Amino acid sequence: MARRAARDRISKAARILALAIMLPVCAAAFVRAQEAQQAPAADSPALKELTGDDWRSQIRVLRIGVLSSGDAARALAMAEPFRAHMQETLGLRVELIPARDMQALIDAIVNARVDYARLSASAFATGWALCRCLEPLAAPLASDGTDSYNAIAVTRAGSGISRLVDLKDKAVVFAGAGSVSGYMVPVAALREQGINTDRFFSRQTQATGPEAAIAAMMRGDYDAAFAWSSLAGDQAEGYSRGPLHRMVAQGRLAMDEVRIAWRSDPIPHPPQVVRANLPEALKSQLRAALFDLLAADPLAYDAAEPAFSGGFTAVTRDGYGVLLHAFTPK
Repeated sequence: MARRAARDRISKAARILALAIMLPVCAAAFVRAQEAQQAPAADSPALKELTGDDWRSQIRVLRIGVLSSGDAARALAMAEPFRAHMQETLGLRVELIPARDMQALIDAIVNARVDYARLSASAFATGWALCRCLEPLAAPLASDGTDSYNAIAVTRAGSGISRLVDLKDKAVVFAGAGSVSGYMVPVAALREQGINTDRFFSRQTQATGPEAAIAAMMRGDYDAAFAWSSLAGDQAEGYSRGPLHRMVAQGRLAMDEVRIAWRSDPIPHPPQVVRANLPEALKSQLRAALFDLLAADPLAYDAAEPAFSGGFTAVTRDGYGVLLHAFTPK
């Protein structure tokens, strides 16, 4: 396993270096982005009715939104291998459109200024709540082969807490107000049971992250901590991924000291998302290209999916139900 991990790191580093060498294409990428702003939107309801290759007569360009985080030139250059691969594979002109942050990317795809984007799972849920117009095509696998993770409530062994409702009048610590698994999902799960957290817990606070939340709970400051885990692999090692795994590996925690009192439904990894009214034939070709991407072009894969190295797998909107529920206004 150590040798395999080392090979993965070396391979990843080599691909990252290759991506960095692509930076001279920045100017060309900017030109393509400006041209794409003038391209007609591929959002006509009539597109739904097109079959086979008929859609090619109406869709001139596929516009992919790219998260730029303040450096649009670098973001476009880093995404260039994916753009080039998809253009060649689809036989369709593909353009990159920068977005300064995730909210801007959500706005761009919801309002049809782009057709395709890699969104965080929570961003997809937010976009779906706004327009019901988005469709996830694929999501990545982690290096351990898992395609999702779970929000969890962790308590000390012997606490007698085995369900969320057992936390009534208890002190709890969340992983952070902006944490999907460590705050939003568990609060939505409680809300589904008619529970208002402000009145339900005797005390609640926010930590600086899931490990800090678990550590505070283990010190006895709180009765439960909300965090996340893959819940796959060896339980004694804290499972394969997540704060429990890291804390066990660092010698800060033994799994016989804790119990998982609650787990959410699985939360899939960040999806590759399109506008739902793109032609079905085009969506099918996009899915096929994503499923083959890691084997066909590792550099393009890293450009499309920087966080997870295991390749793409199929997902559906229903798979994100736990987040759609959490992000839908009540």
